[in-house]
Order: sequence, then structure tokens, then C-alpha cells
Amino acid sequence: MKKVLFSLVLTVTFGSALFAQNGHMGHRIQKNLVFPHFVLASGFTTEVILMNPAPGDPVSGTLFFFNQDGTPLTVQAEGNAVSQIALTIPAEGVRFVTASGTTTEVTVGWALFDAASDDPSTAGDNRRSRLSGSLVYTRVTGGQTTAKVGVVTARYETGGQRRLAIPVISSGTVNTGIAVVNAGQAALNLTFQLQDPAGTIVRNNANPAQPISPLAPGTQKAIFVTELFPDFDLSNFRGTLSVLADGEGLVALGLLTDQDALSSIPVVLVPSAQQQPPMTHTVTNQGFTFSPATLTVRSGDTVTWTLENIHNVVEVTQATHTANGSTPKAGGFSLPFGGGSFTFSTPGTYFYVCSPHAAQGMKGTITVNP
Repeated sequence: MKKVLFSLVLTVTFGSALFAQNGHMGHRIQKNLVFPHFVLASGFTTEVILMNPAPGDPVSGTLFFFNQDGTPLTVQAEGNAVSQIALTIPAEGVRFVTASGTTTEVTVGWALFDAASDDPSTAGDNRRSRLSGSLVYTRVTGGQTTAKVGVVTARYETGGQRRLAIPVISSGTVNTGIAVVNAGQAALNLTFQLQDPAGTIVRNNANPAQPISPLAPGTQKAIFVTELFPDFDLSNFRGTLSVLADGEGLVALGLLTDQDALSSIPVVLVPSAQQQPPMTHTVTNQGFTFSPATLTVRSGDTVTWTLENIHNVVEVTQATHTANGSTPKAGGFSLPFGGGSFTFSTPGTYFYVCSPHAAQGMKGTITVNP
């Protein structure tokens, strides 16, 4: 996949809910529009469309452009080289802003429209809630339009979920990509989970060559799923990619590519389940076997091992676990003979053995979900 094409097609926008009123560089984010992927280059144009479809008052605000590192991005728009544009969208009206690059190099970034606050004289008319936005990306080669992609944005709402999901299709020349941006004011720790069609987690943490987490305020990253999980066979895979953030500000977009063909792919909010208090799970032993030997818990849960005095618990690597070895994992947890308790705070899969009886196959696994 050519880098230029990849830059063009990462265009499906999705506005996640944000908790704080202020985000990157102090810009307000509640009920504002974020355009999480912007492409500028020779032969490329990106058109921002802002609509104020309801009757009533015009809506004013400022459209800000950012580089992938969160610094102001200079674009050529409306005859000027600018990093921000003041706009007014008439009631029942629309504004179009076409931006192009100031150099021939491909530039990728994102944009935010910071709408003006409500006029106190128009009680009940939430101006910032009336806007809708979309993007149209156009690629022209030899005077002919060779690609055009349109996407729709969503407004931020406070108190939203911190988990997003996109469908994954990967086979042959087909690949799925995702871009993430942190529109908030604090760094985000992100967890990427790959799930099969039945919802089973097959990979709990991504291992890309270039780290994505933590994601600094204002930072944007774009990557294919095959690059997120280079150690997993995605030659013929269908499932789901979930992205979890430990704070507010996450925005994501998805894409589907097949050589030169491209399509948007939906990104959805995963509704938050009602918060449940941490639970305690018990593992015992039946002779030289842990019972249960496989256990799934949630982050924050505690597991208590109640064992005969000849058995202990030692965390090991997956390779050691598979080989029925007993070498402790560096920095892993361990419990004395007779057992004890351990609270799991980080999602992932944990492998453990009874060190005196590992060679006899006395081992277990703990899967910790968010």
C-alpha cells in the first residue's frame, strides 16, 4: 500500500464523547466537531463542510488545523496560508472550506471546529448542538479525478464511553486500518484488543514497531491492523478491533483497502456496562491440578488461591508454561505454599505454575479483561 494512498483513505471520522470542556491547547471540545484525519499534498484537496440546518440563528466559530504532533498546521485556504479560519454558518445554511497543501509533500493532520457559545438571549437554542460536519477528500491525477471519499463527523458529548470498536477484514490484498487522535488535554494510555467473530480476545495488546500509547494531547497516529499485531496470522481473518482509553479525548476512524480500491468502515462506541464492584475469585487444587485451571476475570478483581501446603503459585512466561517449566517470570507475581491472594489491575493473559509440580503439568492461566 502506497503511503500517499494510505494517507488519502484514512478518512472515516468518529467523534467520541469527552468529559472535559477543554481539550488540546485549551480548545473547547464539548459539542464541537473534530475532523480526525486531514490530508494535504500536490493533487490532493480536503474540503470541510459545515451545516447549520435548523432555522434560528447563525453559528460562528473557528476552524483550527493541526499536524500529527498537535502543532498548528498551515494550509492554503480561501486564498491565504492559514492555520485557523473564522467562519459563520447562516441559519439553514452551509459553509464550504477547501484546503490544500502549501508544499508538494504529503501532510497528514486533523482539524477542530470550535463553535461559539450559546447566546443567552436565545434560551434553549444550543447553537453548538445544531452543527453537523463532513469532509470530502479528492485526488486529481493528470487533470482527472481518480479518488473521492466523503465522511461525516459527530459532535462530542461529555460523559461518554472510552471504548471504540471497528470491524476487521484481512485477507489477501484486503486490509483494515485505524487512525486515532487525542483531542483531550492529557495523555491517553490505549489498549488494542483483537477479537474473533465470537467475541473471544485473540490478542490483548498491540505490538507495533512504532509505539502508539501513551498518546500525547493533540497527537494523531494511523496504522494498519496487520502492523498493530505483526505476530498474529491475519492472512484470512474477520473479527473486531477494540480500542480502550484510560481517559477522555479519544477519537478514531476506520478504513478498508483493497489495492487501489478503498472504502470507509464504521467506528462505533461500545456502551459502558453498569459499573460493577471488584470481585474475588477462588482457585483450589485437586491433587496436582489447579481448579479451575483457566479463569477469566475483570481488571480490579482479586484471585485467591486456597491450596494444600505442598503447592505454591509462581507466574511464568507463556513459553515456560507451555514447556511445563518453573522458571519465574521477571517481575511476575508469586504466592507462598498454601496460596494467597493477588489483585489483577492490568488487562492481559497471565500464566502460572506450582513450581514443585510444574513438570507434572500443574499450571493455570488467568485472563484479565478491562
